[in-house]
Amino acid sequence: MVSWRLWVTRLCCGLALLCSALPAMATASITICVENTEFPPFNYFDRNQSVEPRTIGYDIDLLKLAFDQSELSHKVVALPWNRCLKEVKQGTVDAAMSASLNGERRRDYLISTPYYFLTPSYYYLKTDFPKGVQVKHLEQLNDYGSVCGIRNFNYENFGLKPDFHMFQIRNLAHLPEMLTKKRCQFFLARKETLSGTLAINKMDDFYTQLAGISVPDIQPEPFYMLISKNSPHKEAIKQLFDTKVDRLNKEGKLRPLLEHHLQLLRQTR
Repeated sequence: MVSWRLWVTRLCCGLALLCSALPAMATASITICVENTEFPPFNYFDRNQSVEPRTIGYDIDLLKLAFDQSELSHKVVALPWNRCLKEVKQGTVDAAMSASLNGERRRDYLISTPYYFLTPSYYYLKTDFPKGVQVKHLEQLNDYGSVCGIRNFNYENFGLKPDFHMFQIRNLAHLPEMLTKKRCQFFLARKETLSGTLAINKMDDFYTQLAGISVPDIQPEPFYMLISKNSPHKEAIKQLFDTKVDRLNKEGKLRPLLEHHLQLLRQTR
């Protein structure tokens, strides 16, 4: 009888130890990258920090909501966009935020549900075209001048033909020079991100000089999380993220989250 009780006691202790270890065993760490040149209000640097600024934004808050109470712990790293996509494809990084789609990305990554939409637009200096420029197709802009875009950005969802010629600039800081020196007359951008991007780069005065027109007959462009097909956690990442986005959308909480960061950006001006 004594040996039986001792055996039961040892068994219970063993089960208790096993159960206490399960949460640690079930927890895995994932890495998610964002673009290091910033994409406000979705990811940008907190300029209120006295030390090296941390990345904040709609993307960052949404990731916390999706993963903080889950079996996956996560960290966010800011990388050059091409490197971010490459490392996600290889599986050294588990996912990338704020990505539009094209054929290559549909093939190479597991795609989340869309979690926000942007408006493809074209911009020009008001002084160049006082009467404005209205076109039915973006290709018609070539009748008025040259078109600029950011190198490595995806413009497939702007309705452009594959052979459309565009001057590619390295980053937005070069845009004023390109337009004022007439190296190009038009610039392609998503309406909801351009003003914030110029604001955090202290280029508000330049923004007031621009006229912006939504690309005609083009639907708002969806943006996604791209998940590595080589991540051992790919299915869990997609399930947790998609479920949280769907729930927040139904509860009407996504728009207030976005408005919060738009308000923070307005305060940087």
